[in-house]
Amino acid sequence: MKKENIGAELRELNISLLRHLAKNKAKPNKEKPDCPDETRGLQVWVIDYLIKHQDEDVFQRDLEKEFVMRRPTATNFIKKMEQAELIRREPVAYDGRLKKIILTDKAFKLQAGMMAKKQEFETLLRDGLSDEEIGQFITTIQKIKHNLREQ
Repeated sequence: MKKENIGAELRELNISLLRHLAKNKAKPNKEKPDCPDETRGLQVWVIDYLIKHQDEDVFQRDLEKEFVMRRPTATNFIKKMEQAELIRREPVAYDGRLKKIILTDKAFKLQAGMMAKKQEFETLLRDGLSDEEIGQFITTIQKIKHNLREQ
């Protein structure tokens, strides 16, 4: 039996995902005006996260942890989302150093279209896979992520 190289397989999968996303990146669409060009990639996942946690104060550090981002990456990402008017940051009364991240009305209006894009992508990824295969894949990926965090 041939011993597969996990690192090479993950690299190839990553490249395939990036190519698919680049090829299918959001374009202005007259048929789907609720999902414009400026909402793409991780922004969709972050907006979904913020919607699910809208009753809580969410800070940059929460996004860093949830999406495994380093501080400079998160800072630039948040600035871009602010420039796109998808979020705003407001100070909290209990700590002048912290600014919570709040979705704008624009982000809420885009929610349905973004969630449809997210679901289409998930459906594509799951095509031809059984629930058992998906469960095993998720378990395996979580173990690999754990192994990498241990280093």
